[in-house]
Amino acid sequence: MRYNLAIENEEVRYSTQASQGSQELIESMSENLQGPTFAVTTLGCKVNQADSEAISDQMNAAGFAQRDFEESADIYIVNTCTVTHLGDRSSRQLIAQAHRRHPDALLVVTGCYAELNPKAVSALPGVNLVIGNTIKEGLVSTIREKILEQETGESQDITTASATESSSEPAARRSLPVLPLDTQHIGSDNALNFQVQEEEPQADNPALLTPFTDNVQTSELANHRMFSRTRVQMKVQDGCDNRCTYCIVPYVRGKSRSRSIEAVVENVQRKARAGYQEIVLTGIHLGDYHPDADEKLDLGDLIATLLRETEIPRIRVSSLEPEDFQLEWLEMWADPRMCRHLHLPMQSGSDAILRRMARRYNSDRYRIIVKTAKRLVPGMAISTDIITGFPGETDEDFELTYQLAQELEFAKSHVFRFSPRQGTPAARMRDQIKDVVKKARSQRLLDLHEEHSRQFREQFLGQEVPVLIEQFKHGKWEGLTDNYIRVEVNELPENAEGWQHTVVKARLNSLIGDGVHGTYAQ
Repeated sequence: MRYNLAIENEEVRYSTQASQGSQELIESMSENLQGPTFAVTTLGCKVNQADSEAISDQMNAAGFAQRDFEESADIYIVNTCTVTHLGDRSSRQLIAQAHRRHPDALLVVTGCYAELNPKAVSALPGVNLVIGNTIKEGLVSTIREKILEQETGESQDITTASATESSSEPAARRSLPVLPLDTQHIGSDNALNFQVQEEEPQADNPALLTPFTDNVQTSELANHRMFSRTRVQMKVQDGCDNRCTYCIVPYVRGKSRSRSIEAVVENVQRKARAGYQEIVLTGIHLGDYHPDADEKLDLGDLIATLLRETEIPRIRVSSLEPEDFQLEWLEMWADPRMCRHLHLPMQSGSDAILRRMARRYNSDRYRIIVKTAKRLVPGMAISTDIITGFPGETDEDFELTYQLAQELEFAKSHVFRFSPRQGTPAARMRDQIKDVVKKARSQRLLDLHEEHSRQFREQFLGQEVPVLIEQFKHGKWEGLTDNYIRVEVNELPENAEGWQHTVVKARLNSLIGDGVHGTYAQ
């Protein structure tokens, strides 16, 4: 059956009572339906992955049966991105794939592309529901209502909303429902309304060995089920108050807001009991974490509380903006539970370009952070993002970027050629750089990255290190060290239950791809 639901932006607000009523409806219907199947696919950053994991959790709890996105399913959910036109295109491709695979399936589109341009998304062939970010927390209930509409033959208007269209109530004031304790929040707690995350632009040097990525969701990983008990992406902050001139994110995510420390601790405790070995603290502007809008409390307070009140074996911090980073936070990395990995976007080594980007730090500040982190935390992996070919970038500006990257020797550099995003100030700037120049500059940075990445991994060869096993691929078990070295572990003994979600000791022997070949040592 083909649905065609128009997406409008009207007032939508969910109270705690309404949420509980929806949950009761879901649970009641789960007893009567024979478990329709669903599949979720994701484009975007770690925050988006966290949202899709939460969607999967809630769909499973509601009685739906999960399938791989490449399999036939009754319901397809495409969690989209929109930072670049490439993100839009990839989103459309996944939507088309789902429609071709099962034309009669219920096709649900959510995420940033759905938020930014709901009319265009709703016009795509096969699309039945477009769920805006602002009400994404009601996605499962909306799907149930649509199924009821199909079964009863009654026409029901299901109104959704998006932050990018007009509304009589500001999006920042809409609240998430309070979900049962055994259900993962799609957003956060009732003080943090949900705005879906952005997709990062595609780097020129994606990961090779495994589908684990820092920012970019690969199509392979996007098509896998989200049943991992290894790590969980824990969204603690959403939205952004910055206005970097190349970024569309603030326009589709709304203002910065944070989850309470108590809610995060409670959720991490539950995940630890469920068998997760690692949490990744994520957010659109994670360094702007201030629970309950209390500027006196910050990310450092959250981490300290998690170390004190939870027993999760590993705590990893995702991307942090340099202007937010406080050097005193590094003292907490003395605890071995803190993963020795920081992702600090540099973007440019030229202060003039950083100003054109509206970044809120300079190259000296960035240099101090990286060097101090490496000095205080031995073995610390620093990864970064670099944009080359930004409008107005001269040869001298690029050389400053190259020299700073050469000096700081990043463990991983994501190199991006500037791509204008319609609707951003940078797309309208003069002095756009020719593609041939962007390509040449990008290649120099890629060559430097290869050298530094190899040197970083080589220093650990011969050592025995803990590896958190993630998956079995091509006949080998693969996992990550705490400082983000990807390890292919050989000679693991037979294990009836497998080795996934287990921390093992591995001796690092040689480099392979963008990772390391190791052998079981314990």
